[in-house]
Amino acid sequence: MYLYQKPRLSRISAFLLRAWMALGGVFAVFIVLAFFLAGEIYDYQDSVARGGLPPVDAIVCLAGGRGRISLAADVWLQYWETAQTQSVPQSRGGVPTLYLAGMGPQSHWGQVAKQFRSQVQKVILPENVLIENESSNTVANAVWLADYAKKHQWRHILLMTSTYHMKRAQLIFQRVLVNRPDGIELDTLSVFQDPFSAYHWRHESIGVRVTLLEYVKWLYYSLIWSGD
Repeated sequence: MYLYQKPRLSRISAFLLRAWMALGGVFAVFIVLAFFLAGEIYDYQDSVARGGLPPVDAIVCLAGGRGRISLAADVWLQYWETAQTQSVPQSRGGVPTLYLAGMGPQSHWGQVAKQFRSQVQKVILPENVLIENESSNTVANAVWLADYAKKHQWRHILLMTSTYHMKRAQLIFQRVLVNRPDGIELDTLSVFQDPFSAYHWRHESIGVRVTLLEYVKWLYYSLIWSGD
């Protein structure tokens, strides 16, 4: 009489199975810990507020996030309106440049201008905006800006990006731009138009996904990346 017996796993297969189970366990523990710790990326304080803008050479907006360009243009408009009422112009002779970082190779003035509110469109000119379309990540954003800043002799910038991105962006820009002999003064102003609230990111699936991914990036750049 023939008795069916399950085939035994080879030693290699058994080892691989145990290894995958161990890795899966480690990954699960990391996800659970990250879920409770990832809110750290929102633990920062902007250096300026919308009502108290400092004189700067450029408003640097990191493109790629919802509402960033529109709100950066609104801030530019505040500088423009202030300059119209002051006898002493701001920012070394005029309104700061609106610098749009990482716009992509297909970007052009007509496309960008459509993202401004009508009040901005009435007064802003192409020469007021610098479209940088070479960089594709935050480090490259900072490196390309360093070149432009040196060329235009900028000494003070206002960095604008989304709340979930600001802490990492500030760290990167600090290392690339500020910590050097000809360092640039850096102020920050966050864009609060994300598709979820920074204070309730765990309540939305997109909030969880974006925050956990950004937290992993923050860990890498804060603990491993040398800035070279």
